[in-house]
Amino acid sequence: MKIWMQGAFVVVVAAALCGATAQAQTDVALSGYRTITSSSSGSGTKQTPTDSEGGLIEWRHIQNPLVGYEFEVSFNPANESYIAPSATPPSCFPTGPTGTPPNCQPLKVSGKATQFGVNWVLSKKIGNVRPFALGGIGLMVTVPGSSPYSVNTVVRPDFIYGGGVDWTFLPHFGLRLQVRGNMTKAPNLSDLFNSTTKYTQIYEPMAGVFYRF
Repeated sequence: MKIWMQGAFVVVVAAALCGATAQAQTDVALSGYRTITSSSSGSGTKQTPTDSEGGLIEWRHIQNPLVGYEFEVSFNPANESYIAPSATPPSCFPTGPTGTPPNCQPLKVSGKATQFGVNWVLSKKIGNVRPFALGGIGLMVTVPGSSPYSVNTVVRPDFIYGGGVDWTFLPHFGLRLQVRGNMTKAPNLSDLFNSTTKYTQIYEPMAGVFYRF
């Protein structure tokens, strides 16, 4: 290889390394979000989740625009409503004082959802802002509250996707705005109803702050 070619190669490698260093970032973040969850129907059951507020904790490392990863934990209330609309007679559960006739109302089960996820992150730093997109996998663990009826803890695989933007307003602090989505099978917390066996979408618009090391 000629001297000028060797020199050009060294310059290109050095520029790439400098660019990767400029793009590198390691941070921790705390965000709050609102869940927007779709209902599901199947196997004679209609399941309707209740939207709620939650929190997300992230540890993220960005090496360069194409190589980044993060570990996340999120938590939020996950109350569910179940009914069998096609049943004859319809499913009825007492809602009044003991001894009163039951009302044909959906069965409501309270719950708490905790998600553990690992995501790949693509990003590009432009001045003080860094747009990003992410995708990954995790587990959704839904724990039911107390109920007079038989209930179960449910663990489901979870597919994660989303995107957003970081804005650094101080040398080590910034604002993170993002929208995440989770695709997972609806949790059948109650033994009284069949699983819908359907996937449900959970959208999470969120805002938070991050600290960059």
